[in-house]
This record gives sequence, C-alpha cells and structure tokens, in this order.
Amino acid sequence: MTKLFLTSLVIGTLSVAAAADANAWTRSATASGPRGTSSVTATGGCANGSCTRNVTRTGPAGNTYTRSGTVSR
Repeated sequence: MTKLFLTSLVIGTLSVAAAADANAWTRSATASGPRGTSSVTATGGCANGSCTRNVTRTGPAGNTYTRSGTVSR
C-alpha cells in the first residue's frame, strides 16, 4: 500500500512539474531509520503576484500529512 502511494505521489509530482511554469519548483527527500522509511515532497511556484507551496510527508507507519499555503502581495 505504501509503495503504491509513493509511486502515485512521484507520478503526480512529475505530472505537475511537467505542466508547471518556469517559476515552479519541486523538492523531495527520503530518510530511513530503525522504524522504517519516511519521505517528504514539496512543490511550489509563483505567478501574478501569488506564490503557493504544497508539502506532503509520509511517516514510517504510512501516515500522511499534507499542508498547503498561498501568499499574495
């Protein structure tokens, strides 16, 4: 289940990155420890005076936490 989720997450991130504008960015990381593997993927971008960021974290037990934010001037 976790591998399916991570695979879907990577495919989704690549799809977003391919369709995004030049001001978009993507970061990801994976860490392994005694309890298992955790991962984080963050995407964001700016356009027309507004910047957005989306972060998804997955813990070793498969729990997922998502946070989104937007800043406008």
